[in-house]
Amino acid sequence: MKYSIDTLIKLYGTGFNLPSRAQWQSLVEGDQDAPLTVVNFFKLRTGADNKLIEESMSGHEAFSKYAETSVPKVAEVGGHFVLRGAVEADFIGDNLEQWDIIAIGQYPRRENFLQLLMDEDYHAAFKYRQAAVETQHVYFISAM
Repeated sequence: MKYSIDTLIKLYGTGFNLPSRAQWQSLVEGDQDAPLTVVNFFKLRTGADNKLIEESMSGHEAFSKYAETSVPKVAEVGGHFVLRGAVEADFIGDNLEQWDIIAIGQYPRRENFLQLLMDEDYHAAFKYRQAAVETQHVYFISAM
């Protein structure tokens, strides 16, 4: 399946806490048959952003609502989580306050990740992720 950068931008946007156009392009133009590991670092808001969702809830509650949909959807497209969890302690460095949750997902092919992004239920739940997250870093990792 051919994926459109413009469609992804229309669905998800660009800018703060979202991919830039160049990052969307890198995702779409990468080898669709290559395995993909996605490493996510999340810092949650105390209270979810009420401009993005109508319900009043904490950042943790909004992120949990997002996970209720995203976790099974990752499996539905053929992916799985290697790790999902709260940051407990730092060992090297002193950035314990920086991240609340780290999640590592693996997909047999890059296209599986794009299938997730095109899923209507996943897209509907994504607003809870954005409402929950103060800042996030997401990395694509190639196996060594």
